[in-house]
Amino acid sequence: MKRILFTLILGMLLPITIKAQTPGENIDVTHYEIHVWDFDFTNRTLQGEAFIDLTATANVSTIVLELKSLIVSDVACDFVGVESFSQDGDFLTVNLDEPLAAGENAILDVRYGGSTFSETWGGVEWWGDYVYNLGVGFDSQPHNLGKTWFPCVDNFTDKATYDVYVTVSNDKKAICGGNHIDTFDNGDGTSTWHWNTPQEIATYHISFAIGNYELWEDVYHGMERDIPIEVYAKPNQMNNVPGTFVHIQEICSTLEQALGPYPFNRIGYVSTGKGCMEHTDNIAFASSIIDGTTSGEEYVAHELSHMWSGNLVTCAEAGDMWLNEGFAQFWGAFYEVGVYGEAHFQNTMSGMVNSAIGWCNSPAHWMPLNNMPLNMTYDSDAIYNRGAVIVNTMMNYMGRENFLAALRQYFQQYAYQTATSELLRDALSQYSGIDMNGFFDTFVFSSGMPHLYAVISEVTPVGNQYEVRLDLRYQHIGDDHIGQDNAYDVTFIGPGFQLETRRVTWDGLHAEAVVTLDFEPSGMMGDFSNGWLDGKSQKEMMLKTTSQQSFANFFAKAETLSDSVFVGIEHHLVGPYDDPLIPNMNMSTKHFWTVNRYDFGEAEVTGMFDYTNSTEDDIIHSENDSATLLYRRNASEAWHELAHSLYPGSTWRHGRIIVDDLPSGEYAIAVWDKQALGEEELHTPTQRMQVFPNPAKGQVHLTWREPSDGQIVIIAADGREAQRISFSHAERVELSTSELPNGHYTIIRRSNDGTVLDTEKLIIKQ
Repeated sequence: MKRILFTLILGMLLPITIKAQTPGENIDVTHYEIHVWDFDFTNRTLQGEAFIDLTATANVSTIVLELKSLIVSDVACDFVGVESFSQDGDFLTVNLDEPLAAGENAILDVRYGGSTFSETWGGVEWWGDYVYNLGVGFDSQPHNLGKTWFPCVDNFTDKATYDVYVTVSNDKKAICGGNHIDTFDNGDGTSTWHWNTPQEIATYHISFAIGNYELWEDVYHGMERDIPIEVYAKPNQMNNVPGTFVHIQEICSTLEQALGPYPFNRIGYVSTGKGCMEHTDNIAFASSIIDGTTSGEEYVAHELSHMWSGNLVTCAEAGDMWLNEGFAQFWGAFYEVGVYGEAHFQNTMSGMVNSAIGWCNSPAHWMPLNNMPLNMTYDSDAIYNRGAVIVNTMMNYMGRENFLAALRQYFQQYAYQTATSELLRDALSQYSGIDMNGFFDTFVFSSGMPHLYAVISEVTPVGNQYEVRLDLRYQHIGDDHIGQDNAYDVTFIGPGFQLETRRVTWDGLHAEAVVTLDFEPSGMMGDFSNGWLDGKSQKEMMLKTTSQQSFANFFAKAETLSDSVFVGIEHHLVGPYDDPLIPNMNMSTKHFWTVNRYDFGEAEVTGMFDYTNSTEDDIIHSENDSATLLYRRNASEAWHELAHSLYPGSTWRHGRIIVDDLPSGEYAIAVWDKQALGEEELHTPTQRMQVFPNPAKGQVHLTWREPSDGQIVIIAADGREAQRISFSHAERVELSTSELPNGHYTIIRRSNDGTVLDTEKLIIKQ
C-alpha cells in the first residue's frame, strides 16, 4: 500500500507534457477585415484592428495566431466569450470561455498597435514619407511576414479573402491589393481607403503602400475580359513609367496564352524603396527600376507571372519554393518569346543554363530542388536560376505545347490552393499523358545534376541514307541516382550546315540508339540550343574575323578565313567515359570538351586548351606530371595524342596546349608520369596510328609515321585478346579480320618492351 501511494505521489509531482498548439491549428480562417490607421512616420508606429472570420475544423477552445512586434490591447469573439489572451514572441494565444465545435463559425476582434517590424529585406518598411509592407523576409524563418501588420495564420495553406481599410492623411494615397471599393473623407484631414480582394490568397500576398503616389493607367484586353493596368509611382517618376512598362501589353498576352486567363482583379504595380514582391494586384516594384528604360523588364514579367505561379497556386511549404520562384524566374525569361522573339529567349536561357550548371557542379551545392532548407529558400542560385533552368528542361522534355497545355489545366484545377512537387508531377503526368516520374526523380528529387551524353559510334551508308549509331551515357553528378526515362535532343550537322534534331531515349547508365538521316553527318551536338540541365555548358562561336573567342578554358582563333567559321564547344563536367588504355598516363576524371567545327569557305583555325593544377587537381600533382592533350573524332576511334605545341611559358602547374588546324572531335587533358616513364620515353603525338577502312570488312590497314619494332594486339569488347601479330622495322601492317566476329574492338600498338605507342578503336562488319 505504501508503495502504491508513493507511486501516485511521484506521478503527481512529475511535469505533464502538453503538445504546444501551432498557429491556425484546428481552425480555417476564411476572411480578414483589416483596419490600420494612425501611421506615425517619426516613431514608425501604427494602430490596427482585425476582424478574423474563422471556422473550427475540430473542437477548439484555444486559438493561436501570429503577430510580430505589435502589441495586442484587446480581443473579443462574437460567438463565445474570451477568457484570456497572451502574447509570447510572435504568438498570440486566445483562450475561449467555451470551446467551438467542429464546423462552428466565429469572428475574432483583435485590437493592436505599436512599433512595426522590419529586417534586412521584409516587413513594414518606412521610406521617408512613404510606408509599405513586404510580405516575406529573407532573414526570418519561416519567411512569411503578413504577421508584421495584422494578426493572422501566417502560412501558405490557410488562404482567405480580404477587406482592407487604411486611414491616411489627405495628402497621401493608400494602395492595396484587390479592387478599390471607395475612399471616405473623414472630415478631420484624413481619408479611409477601402480595398477588397474576393479571391482566397495567402497572408503574405496581401499588401498596403502609403504615400504621395500618382497613377499611370492603361487597359489590357485579355482573353476573357478587359483588365485595368495601374502603376502607382512617385511624382518625379511619372515620366519614366511609360518607358519602363512599354511592353506590358505583350508581356500580359504572352503569359495569358501560356498559363490561361489572368486570375485576379487588376495588373498593379506600386513604387517602393526596396526590392520587388508579388503582392496580389499590387506588386511592390523597386523604385530604381522605374528609370524609363526596359533594363529591368524581366522583373516586370517575373513578378506578374507570380499571379499564376505562387499566388494562384502556392507552394504548400517553403521547401518547395521553386514552385513559386523557379517558375517565375523562368517566365521572367520566357516573356521574351512574345516581345523579342524565340532567338532572344534561347540566348537568355543559354546563359542561365551555363550559370546553373556551374553552380550545380560544386559539392557544396549538391542538394535536391525540393525540401530546400529554410536558409536557402530565397537563394538566387539554388531556387531562382536553377529552378528556372529545370523548368525549361521540363518544357524541352515534354515538348512546349504539351508542357503549356498541362500547366494551364494544373492552374485551373488547383486555383487558389497549394501544391507540392509531387502534386505537380502527378498533374503534369495526368494532363499530358507523359510519365513524369523519371524526370522528377532525376531533376527535382535528386541532388546535383545528370550528365546526359550522346556520341556517334558508327555511320553506315544504307542506300541513299545513313544509319548513325549513337553511344548514350548517363552519369549523375553529386548523387548515386540512376536516371530512368532519360530523354535528350541531339542535333546532327550536315553538308551545307543543315541541322536536324532528333530525340533519343533510354533507361539507366548506358544504351545505344540508331538514327537514320538523309545525309552523312559531319558532326553532332547534344542540346544544340543549350536549354537542358545536362551536366555540360556550351557556346556556339561564329568566327567572322581573326579575333579570338573563348569559353570554358578553350580558345578558338581564326588565323585566316575567307568567310566565317562555326565552332560549337561543349564542356562536359565529367571525365571521358572511355579509358585510353595507355600505361603511365592518367586522363582527367573531371571534364572534357567536344568541338564541332564547320567552315563557310576556306579557313585556318587554331584551338587552345588551358590546364592548371587546380582545374586538373585529380591528375596534376607535381613536376613529374607532364600535361598532354588526348583526342578522338568520335566513339568509333580510341583516345590518342594529337599533334600539338605548348604556349611559351607553360609549366607543369599551368599552361596552354595549342592545336593547329583544329579538327572536330573530343578533347581531354591527360598527363604522362615522367618519373615512371622516363623523360626521354615521353610519347609524342607524331606517332599516331591510322586505321582504315573503319568499319572494316576482311582487311584493315594500319599505318604510322616512322619505322619501328613491336606488336599489334586486338582486344575484343569483353576484354579478351582476339589477335596478335609482331612486326619489325615497319611503318605499315595489314591485318585480316575475316576470322573475327562483327563488333567493336580496340587495336593497341606496343613496342617490344611493352610500352603502349597507340590505341585506336576498330569496328568489324563482315
